Amino acid sequence: MNYPSRISDHQIAIFLFHGVTLPVECAVRNYTRKHIERDYFATVLRGLKRAGTPVSMNDILNHRELGSPLPPRPFAVTFDDGFRNNLSVAAPVLVDEHVPATFYISTDFVERNRMSWIDRIEFAVEQCIDAELQLPWGRRRFRGDEERRAFLSEIRHIVKNDLRIDGEKLATDVQVQLGVAITYSSSHPLDQKLDWNDVRTLAAEPLFIVGGHGHSHVILDSLTDQDLECELDTGMRLLQEKAAIHGPHYSYPEGMPNCYSARVIDALKRRGVRCCPSAVDGVNDSTADLFHLKRVMVV
Repeated sequence: MNYPSRISDHQIAIFLFHGVTLPVECAVRNYTRKHIERDYFATVLRGLKRAGTPVSMNDILNHRELGSPLPPRPFAVTFDDGFRNNLSVAAPVLVDEHVPATFYISTDFVERNRMSWIDRIEFAVEQCIDAELQLPWGRRRFRGDEERRAFLSEIRHIVKNDLRIDGEKLATDVQVQLGVAITYSSSHPLDQKLDWNDVRTLAAEPLFIVGGHGHSHVILDSLTDQDLECELDTGMRLLQEKAAIHGPHYSYPEGMPNCYSARVIDALKRRGVRCCPSAVDGVNDSTADLFHLKRVMVV
């Protein structure tokens, strides 16, 4: 994709990354390119710099709240989830290129090196080339890599659009049906998360900002009012206690329109959050609502 073409005059482009790795050999894992290769990442950054001017999410916040000017053709770089390769692989490239970045982290991932539900399913499907499973919406069979990827894409689409389905329970059920070990944590480069020392190291770099991204990475609008309060408070308490982070920056887990609402935004505002981008594709004009900012996913 021609990412520099998303940068333009009088608009603000925010680019969304997840992981940046050294080459990793997998049959089906990372087929969505949630983790991109280091050299490709560097190439993307250089292309963005030729097309525009890097700014921080603080710059965007100050522009909207205080009217502070932005440079011509501004763009920002953000990361979601909190993979360790953000520090070990991506951060050195960002520093070398003098590009600021914001890292939105899910605190339970950091606390327990926890995998997301879809990464747990990918981890299991990687180990099984031929299987038949009973899913909540019917029986499904896959044989070979192409059908495994289609199977994973179907699961992603259905679970992320049906808030009644518990992704964690589904991941455990899939692992059991596939006969692999029930796995919640992994040191694989596609799974390893930041630890708290890593988070503090990122936060100490002047180019970087660390913000919240939920505690358990659950879709916020799927929660009851009480559970939403607990999810937000737990994550924010851990950021404050473990890394002295109590800033205005946050991003919605999953981040699509069905994942957040006025109720969620109000709860975030009451906790001091002032800027919370989504994962909805697009760029933003200078009057965009700070709680409805669009981002461009880089794969």
